[in-house]
Amino acid sequence: IASNFFTNPIIQLTRVAENISTGDLTHKADIRRNDEIGVLARTFNTMTDQIQELISNLESRVEQRTADLQQRTADLEQATAQSNKRARQLETIAEISRYISTEKDQEKLLPLITQIVSERFVFYHVGIFLLDENGKFAVLRAANSPGGQIMLRRQHKLEVGQTGIVGNVTATGKPRIALDTGTDAVYFNNPDLSATRSEMALPLTARGTIIGALDVQSTTSNAFADEDISIISLLADQVAIAIDNVR
Repeated sequence: IASNFFTNPIIQLTRVAENISTGDLTHKADIRRNDEIGVLARTFNTMTDQIQELISNLESRVEQRTADLQQRTADLEQATAQSNKRARQLETIAEISRYISTEKDQEKLLPLITQIVSERFVFYHVGIFLLDENGKFAVLRAANSPGGQIMLRRQHKLEVGQTGIVGNVTATGKPRIALDTGTDAVYFNNPDLSATRSEMALPLTARGTIIGALDVQSTTSNAFADEDISIISLLADQVAIAIDNVR
């Protein structure tokens, strides 16, 4: 009896220690005594609890660090994709500039611009508007889409400062984006371009004077961002210079 009184708690502690050594921290020493063996059992259980808490904290930190690393990787990939996109766009603008610098006939130049811009930037519709002699209307002079061709045949024009974002841009000289053409206040609902969901117009300025607008449209809502303005503005400047040189 005396031997069992001393050895059984030690055997139990040994088994708990063996379980802990295998990674199982759920086992506790169930020894309710006030002597040295009881103190040892309580200390052992406290140590196990501390190890569990330490492991839990480490796992939480690892999960947080992993999540942070994944987020940073995603941000880096997004930034890289944006940089590659901008590089391709700038390369396209340079290529377009080479194309249009060799064409001296405006009737050939404008359709060429709309076709190349549509193909390279994957725009559903690209149109070039030029102001009439009185500067009252922006007249569509070239377009790549089937709807744009219909508009050309009926001599489509928009009143400056009054109709659509093209009218707004040719009056203010500032780029304008309509991310949702169904709700934009200055968007002109054109039945010939019924698939349009986003539109961006940029002024064509030559020698400090507004001569027209470059109009690009997409079948996707929210297709354009503010940073697209800077890129497409470079393109609009090249188009304006080409038109001015031809004139």
